Formats: sequence, C-alpha cells, structure tokens
Amino acid sequence: MATNFLTYQLEQKFHGKEYITRDELYEFYRLYEPDLSPATFSWRIHNLKEKNILQSVKRNFYTLMGKKLFQPITSPKLKALGIKVTKEFPAANSCVWSTRWLNEWTIHQSGRFLTVVEAEASATESVFYFLKDANYKNVFLNPTEDIIEKYIYEQEETIIVKTLLTKAPIQQQKHLSVPTLEKILVDLFIDKKLYVPFQGGELINIFNTVYKNYGINITKMLRYAKRRGKGEVMIEFITKNTLLKELVD
Repeated sequence: MATNFLTYQLEQKFHGKEYITRDELYEFYRLYEPDLSPATFSWRIHNLKEKNILQSVKRNFYTLMGKKLFQPITSPKLKALGIKVTKEFPAANSCVWSTRWLNEWTIHQSGRFLTVVEAEASATESVFYFLKDANYKNVFLNPTEDIIEKYIYEQEETIIVKTLLTKAPIQQQKHLSVPTLEKILVDLFIDKKLYVPFQGGELINIFNTVYKNYGINITKMLRYAKRRGKGEVMIEFITKNTLLKELVD
C-alpha cells in the first residue's frame, strides 16, 4: 500500500490529538495490514520518525509533528568558534550554544549573553587554554559561584567553558554540535547561578513557550536530569509549574 496514502490516513485519523499511544498506532496499521508483525510495525514507527512525521514524547507515546523541530540559528561567530574547537579536539565530544537563543522564549530580552562551550572532562581544560591562546576575550573555566556573581555578566558577551556530561543529549548541525532543547531546559533549571537571569517566572515562561512551539522528548529530558542528580526535583518543578506536566506520568 502506498506510503503517502497511509501517511495521509494517519494524519486524518489522529489530527488534533495531543498524543498517540503505540497501541493506537498498531491498531491503525492493522486496518490496512491485518498480518502486520511486531517487527514490521516497529520499522513503520522508525520510518515515520525518520521522516519527521512522528515524534516520541515518552515511552510508547508519540505526537504528529505539528510542532517545529529545534534547529537553532548559529551566528557566524558562534559557528566559527564551534568549528575551531571541533577541529582542534576531534576525538573529544563537545557542543556550543548561546543564551541569545533564549530571547525567542523569554518575556524580558537580555542584553548580556553567554557563549557556552562544553567539552568532555578530559578536554575541558585544554579547550579553555586553546580559546585563551586564540585571543578570545572574557573566557572562564567552570566558574565558581563567586566568579559568576563578580564577573560573568559584567560584559556584553562572555564565554563559559564547562564539562560536558557523558551521554548528554546533543545534536549535529552541519560541522558542529549543539545541545538539544531537552539539554538546554535541564541545564537552565539546574545551573541556577550561571543562568540567573532566566530563573523564577522567566524559567517557567521558557518551559511553557518551548512546549507550545516545539516537540519535546520528556523521557530524554528526565533521563539527562537524572544523570545530573536532579531527576525527582525536576519532575516536581515540571508538574507544579509548567505545561509539560501533561507529559509526566
């Protein structure tokens, strides 16, 4: 049966439905393929996800891709920095991003920004000295609370070099890696001192605005929060304060 026909029928069947369970999808496909095997069905789901028709929100729950995929626009300056780090340390996982991206989701528009460079533990210090030697200004390595309070937001643009947690959720964007939405949200929640302008009501607004506009994988988010030792605390924050509580069991 033609793939386009099934995709159309799928979208018609579940249009407007917030979430689709794996069982609902299986019953849908069995209407057209009565002898559908579990293995073939798993491939069907994988294929839909590859084509950005379907997205996981948690285990055995999906949503049709009515929301945008997170593909941040990297400025030439940020892109150049990220590519330099990748080329200099090709064996080390790393990612870059800018808090400028947050202005899309915040109520108050910040005028001071952080460029965050994360690299795996074995390379973090080397990345810091590499950037210093390359004449980048206002570069700080894993800054303490005292350093953050005194210096971090004194300049319009500051570079923070941090340790990238193993298996942190990052994504490829051409020649560099950037964090996923799930990672950004978790880091904003946990690293309160570093991201102090984005706390309180602003943080809640960021979570809700992101949820309304982008697909979020809650399983990926909470797995990362748990790896950072804040899984239960983050669940409590989500369920008490944000629209993402719909995704949490």
